[in-house]
Amino acid sequence: MEPINRFNKAQYEIINAMSCLEKEEDIAALKTVIVQFLNSRLQNELDRLWDDGTISPEVIEQWGKEHMRTPYK
Repeated sequence: MEPINRFNKAQYEIINAMSCLEKEEDIAALKTVIVQFLNSRLQNELDRLWDDGTISPEVIEQWGKEHMRTPYK
């Protein structure tokens, strides 16, 4: 029986890259690069949502007034 692949392609590639790193500073540097990449992608998506009007100052104000708590029974 073939083992179940628990990782997607991106996770597999990161695991392969990290398997070559032995120094803590190299691991920290890779982590920094990954965080910068994800931050860039997030910022681009936020910019797109702002440009198409999905997010606006009014929407952000509304978010600040929402109470999204778990209802207790």
